[in-house]
Amino acid sequence: MSDTHAPHHSTDIRRQARRRRLGRVVLAAALGIVVAGYTYGALGERVDPAEWNDLLPQWLEAAALGAIFAVASLPIAGAIIARAVVPVPTFVLYLTVLLGKSPPVPYAAAFVMALLYAGALTALSTYLAQRPERSKLGSRR
Repeated sequence: MSDTHAPHHSTDIRRQARRRRLGRVVLAAALGIVVAGYTYGALGERVDPAEWNDLLPQWLEAAALGAIFAVASLPIAGAIIARAVVPVPTFVLYLTVLLGKSPPVPYAAAFVMALLYAGALTALSTYLAQRPERSKLGSRR
């Protein structure tokens, strides 16, 4: 048995840590809602009736992508799995959206744009999940 005990932190420090964690969760949830809304709007842009025959309803596809993005943006150990999942459904979803628009985007351009969407969402979730050494926006606190 060791004589080391957990360090005693003041209530101020614990309160600040709790507020910081809550802020990260709220930011991840808010951005997940934004991603879901943007995706739902993009899915509504498809004009071909054959494209509307998906396995899931459009709102559920958008909500699932938003939820995966929100979990991937959290600074937790399991977020690495969500970050590994984000690119595949994002790429497929936006590729079908870009090809199903009126007028449709050429396949090569749609492929590149879908890759950019998938890469951007993955990079953003990775950036948000990192535990910064200093506060965002250069604050001294």
